[in-house]
Amino acid sequence: MNIGLRGHNLIFLISQPRAGSTLTQRILGNHSDIHTVSEPWLMLHPLYALSNEGYEAEYNAKWSLGAIKNFLEKLPDGEETYFEGIRRTYTYLYNSTLTVSGKQYFLDKTPRYYHIIPELYRTFPKAKYIILLRNPLAVLCSIISTWTKENWFRLYLYQHDLLKAPIELIEGIKLLTEKCTVLHYEKLLSNPENEIKIVCDQLEINYEAEIINYGLNNFPNWKFGDQKSVYTNKQPNSKNIDAWISHLENPQVWRVVNDYLHFLGEDIINQMGYSYEELEQIINENRPHWFKLWRTFSLKWLLKKPEERKKFNYEDYLIRLITSVQLRGFGGTLIRLVQKLFHKQANSVQVTKILSS
Repeated sequence: MNIGLRGHNLIFLISQPRAGSTLTQRILGNHSDIHTVSEPWLMLHPLYALSNEGYEAEYNAKWSLGAIKNFLEKLPDGEETYFEGIRRTYTYLYNSTLTVSGKQYFLDKTPRYYHIIPELYRTFPKAKYIILLRNPLAVLCSIISTWTKENWFRLYLYQHDLLKAPIELIEGIKLLTEKCTVLHYEKLLSNPENEIKIVCDQLEINYEAEIINYGLNNFPNWKFGDQKSVYTNKQPNSKNIDAWISHLENPQVWRVVNDYLHFLGEDIINQMGYSYEELEQIINENRPHWFKLWRTFSLKWLLKKPEERKKFNYEDYLIRLITSVQLRGFGGTLIRLVQKLFHKQANSVQVTKILSS
């Protein structure tokens, strides 16, 4: 069967990066009716072309947007003609890979489609959508351990994945309603058979028990997505659910995770299906020694672009150190020592004002 112009037989798997999407893709791609390949990223370019912000190009993206809209205004169906053109072009591309496979459905796993869920739904209203959610604090720890490691300032590269994605995924779930299957990574690891059965029912395909053992298939290694654990494990491993907690031993990790929880807030965390109170309790129980924390960077600071971080934030350092010292009853000697050490370097910081605040 072919993929229809409105998205029949097309499946989209969308999530935050590092949320277990490659694992989910390997399982579903093991189904006899589903074909999939490494993350296509096909739909981002054409659907961003009508966006007022969010991308840059050498040819001037703003001029391009104005020209395209001016062109579409002259057409009888206006903007809808553009979406019809996208349907025809990308249905052809999806069908090209599906025909070679001989299977019935094509699964496009591209996590960063969270940017374009409304536009994607407008283009392919008959497609099936899977929104994969994972504890966002675990996502942050995975991004650090996999991509940034000790290079903390690289976190700014993933600011949209951290700050924007949870909100866009929640809004996407509300928009897609019955077209969308919500899958939680933790439930997938703890009870894969039940969760994949639910997904198969939503996709209107038969459940095949053997697909859980995704490591037994002959999939090639994909260029995009998880490059490590998904190739070393044969099936979902529930031990990975709480693996993120061990990363909290690192004061810098603890600091950004704590900041991230408070940035997202109780409403977003709960809407994602997680308990804000439980996550806050875990963070508090794993809090490093206070003296190790004063030397850490805030998440807000690390998510800034390099040009915005040229001036070191000594004031933030001083306030945290002095507050910690004062709360623990140390005398003014240490505070005066801090003032002496930092005064020459922090020319723009009114140290005296900070000490008296």
